[in-house]
Amino acid sequence: MKLPDTRDTIAAQSTPEGAGALAVVRLSGAGAFGAARAFLSPAPEDPRHGEARLLAVRDGDALVDRAVVIFFRGPASYTGEDTVEISCHGSPHIVRTILNLCVKNGARPAGPGEFTLRAFLNGKLDLSQAEAVGALIEASSAGAHRAAITQAEGGLSRELAPARRGLLDLLSALEARLDDSYEEIPPLELKDFARRAAAARAGLERLAAGYEAGRGIREGLRVVITGAPNSGKSSLLNALLGYDRALVSRSAGTTRDTLEAELEIDGFKVVFTDTAGLNARPGSALERRGMGRAAAEIGRAGVVVLVTDGSIKATPSDARAAAEAEARPRGARLIKVLNKCDLPSRRREAGALKVSARTGAGLGTLKTALIAEQKKVFSDGAQAVVTSARHFAALSGAARELAALGELLGEKAPRLELAAERLRAALSEIGAVTGETAPEEVLAGIFRDFCVGK
Repeated sequence: MKLPDTRDTIAAQSTPEGAGALAVVRLSGAGAFGAARAFLSPAPEDPRHGEARLLAVRDGDALVDRAVVIFFRGPASYTGEDTVEISCHGSPHIVRTILNLCVKNGARPAGPGEFTLRAFLNGKLDLSQAEAVGALIEASSAGAHRAAITQAEGGLSRELAPARRGLLDLLSALEARLDDSYEEIPPLELKDFARRAAAARAGLERLAAGYEAGRGIREGLRVVITGAPNSGKSSLLNALLGYDRALVSRSAGTTRDTLEAELEIDGFKVVFTDTAGLNARPGSALERRGMGRAAAEIGRAGVVVLVTDGSIKATPSDARAAAEAEARPRGARLIKVLNKCDLPSRRREAGALKVSARTGAGLGTLKTALIAEQKKVFSDGAQAVVTSARHFAALSGAARELAALGELLGEKAPRLELAAERLRAALSEIGAVTGETAPEEVLAGIFRDFCVGK
């Protein structure tokens, strides 16, 4: 996939499609002012930067609308190019007519994310900031918004800057000695060199380590509620949500299929999945199918909540449920819950949270435990959070290169040429995050997922 031609003037609707009070049509490119002047009246010959004007939109002699128009002169615009933003009434006919007038006068329809692509190519944003624009638009919770706005404001780039500068300094020192055929430069202090490389590696690994929590912040934390039949899983879901989402019955095995519901807890989106009870002796093919779906959901969970009935002694089905919960994905957390704590207790479970779905006792503690990792990444109130799989892969790759570099430096006769290659590779991985080394097909793939008009 190739990038679009950025020499063209582009136009698109930047607000959602459909009727509304207002809509915004945006033009960007060298011909943006000329295209807009062709259908605006009175046509502004030399518009001032950033000044809003109330102008008529005309299709020939016919009045289409009266719109508020702002002209931005490049490079002081979002894209870095001459840009025109037309705020009109949100009639689909009006918007369609204005877009047709833009195209008729030299613009072409913009592709997905093309305005932000131009902002990146013109140096207004680095690639991590550009990606954060898309995440900011999609943010559906306070936590997702906070992560996206921090990255859009350059938070991740600032976190990476010290490691990048340090590695560039190391590479410069190394290459200078490789080119020093007359050995006029003092030899490398290998211990100090290795220490500085290890410090950069530690910083990259720290950033990458926050990815699992960061993904939960961006996409929503996937919480699977599992346990033996009649342990109160559906009742617990309803209690957490504050309304009856799942059917509840005293008969065991009411839930046969999976059931999802969303809840925002302290600004973090949580996606709950209620599952069929895991029976040690399933009684029907339907029950076995429900248990299979429960196991599949556990395999996709970020957190598994294992519910047991604290008012009865442990059963073989409890053992079956515990075994399934232990088979959760690597990195997924397990939270054990002793339900029905309003009744006399018949068992103990080390580390389990005591909860009553009937009275609400312990629900606050459970909610806090669910989002503990997400809150932890924001603990100092400022740092960037890695929410992108692409960023995680690049940071992990850079850390692996530096680990290999450390092994080279630990040899009796370090091979400095290979060490330099490892440093270049690590810098290339970091550059993939900020955009210096991202290939064209990666850029095209990133901006393809943006909405048209952004």
